[in-house]
Amino acid sequence: MPRQVPKSLVKRRRYAAGRLARFPVAELEAQRTVERWRQVLARRLRRGLRAEVAVEIHDNTHTMVSFARLRRGWALRLHHMFLAVPDEVVGALVDYVRSGGLRGSGVLDRFIEDNTRAIRRVSVAQLRRRLRIEPAGRHHDLGEIFATLNHRYFGGRIGATITYGPAPRRRRTRRSIKMGSYSAESRVIRIHPALDQAHVPRYFVEWIVFHEMLHDLYRGRAGHSGRRCLHPPELLEHERRFHAFHRAQAWEQEHLELLLVAGPEELGLPLRGE
Repeated sequence: MPRQVPKSLVKRRRYAAGRLARFPVAELEAQRTVERWRQVLARRLRRGLRAEVAVEIHDNTHTMVSFARLRRGWALRLHHMFLAVPDEVVGALVDYVRSGGLRGSGVLDRFIEDNTRAIRRVSVAQLRRRLRIEPAGRHHDLGEIFATLNHRYFGGRIGATITYGPAPRRRRTRRSIKMGSYSAESRVIRIHPALDQAHVPRYFVEWIVFHEMLHDLYRGRAGHSGRRCLHPPELLEHERRFHAFHRAQAWEQEHLELLLVAGPEELGLPLRGE
């Protein structure tokens, strides 16, 4: 049967949130209650995954679910909305972890969409202050590329911020790579550090940056179903205006395997920051 959050927990959270400064005891009790539910969730996931499970609860506004493989099990970082969830959602989390994100995502997406009120809203400036903004690479300066594209194609209208993402920790070859991402909440573009290598041509990096800048331009656009669409037809059509569109696509098809290695050190290239 679905597990419901007890009314006592809801009352304690409201009490602690509203009277935090005057009643620290209420805050402490709320934290203890959350910790008990975290332990319960860890046990439920442990049974499903049949392995050791470490669960960390957070209040992020960007990533609701993430996981990593440990020597004897798994480490999961989950938004607090997952503290007390139906068995269906726990099963989806188990499938999501076991399949490396290939299964269970539909159930999780619907659950997150139904519980968006639990996501604390903060300003763009606050979100950006939490991030480490590092646009300057050893071979490609994302700040300069962004400014050039913004002037050439958008008349300076794009107000996003750009940075390289964190360096990958895995040593083995990847099966896929997400070369760029855009957060509509923080308006931050992240570029995978694998692109900051000498053999990656500037026009290819520009194409990835240009695509993510289009996400800022077309953010919030709805698709034919009325739901928010990440790649509306107008965005895809606009992307073809990039001066090296076909050339960049051809380079990706021919050299993708060079970007799938664990990092520049595997190619004998220097890392950023060395």
